[in-house]
Amino acid sequence: MGVFKKRISAENLFFVIGVVALVVMVYKIGIFPIVDNIKQTGWWFLPILLVWAVAYLLNTTSAMLIIRDGSPESSNIKFLNLYKITISTFAYNAATPVGLAGGEPYKIMELKKYIGTENATSSVILFSMMHIVAHFSFWMFSILLAIFYIPMSGKWIAALSVTFGICLLLVYVFFLGYRKGLVSNVLNILAKIPFLKGKIGKIREEKQDSIQLIDKQIASLHGERKRRFYLSLGIEFFSRVFTCSEIYFMFLAFGHPVGYVDCILIMAFTSLFANILFFTPLQLGSREGGFLLAFGGLGLASSWAISISLITRIREAIWMLIGLLLAKITIRDGSRLLEKRED
Repeated sequence: MGVFKKRISAENLFFVIGVVALVVMVYKIGIFPIVDNIKQTGWWFLPILLVWAVAYLLNTTSAMLIIRDGSPESSNIKFLNLYKITISTFAYNAATPVGLAGGEPYKIMELKKYIGTENATSSVILFSMMHIVAHFSFWMFSILLAIFYIPMSGKWIAALSVTFGICLLLVYVFFLGYRKGLVSNVLNILAKIPFLKGKIGKIREEKQDSIQLIDKQIASLHGERKRRFYLSLGIEFFSRVFTCSEIYFMFLAFGHPVGYVDCILIMAFTSLFANILFFTPLQLGSREGGFLLAFGGLGLASSWAISISLITRIREAIWMLIGLLLAKITIRDGSRLLEKRED
């Protein structure tokens, strides 16, 4: 009973953090700017919202490919329930100062009710890795587009080439994690930090079997299920390219259509700048700076950058609200709880 109360308290804590973040976001934007920008966007605001409904469907499909590992419990979670959890996960991620600090623990907490703690942990780690690698791949793709699409000086080409190299190196590091597992290596690194050494050593001693099982499950996706691995990664990459359509729709709403390549570059360099400052709560200020830099590089009016940034914030606030509400809703889609819950 005490464990059950603890779990409920954790769920409520995530919810409260999300609500506070949503209130802060709405306060920062202001009610009148929200209403004015929705009016300015007109009916185009609906497809802008729907872009992310489709994007979350793609994310859910990618996650389901990872979860379905052939084990009996992997079929316990159904698509609609996972879709709900995915939307709520991204809502909590948007609310927390460090991107994965809120959503991923929540996702593990929800999934373990259906597929067990080890499977939930390895699946969430794998999806997070896939999500990050897709980001790096999208940035590398966009850097190549920028070099061939935008006239630029040698200094800019050199800077972008260095950025490309860093992204490529990080992708290589992640692929090492896919092949050999990740948790043990991360714990080995953390164990070298003086004030963490004792705590990490205790965790490794108490959870050694679970850690080895999680790493085995992580490595098995790339080693034994390569088709699913690359299909999941491909879907995540396509999701990045697809979400650029929200920028495309915003320009149509302004009566100034631009090419889709421009939208890709705007989204890529804005997200790159925002992720460099990943510790910023709600990415306040960092995303706006990214939009201004991207628009300046493409020779587009900075006033559009401000408008698009505001509309993006409003869309994010609406989806955050949807995610928080979904976290409190039980969906009956045939998903089955484990007979013996793991905690």
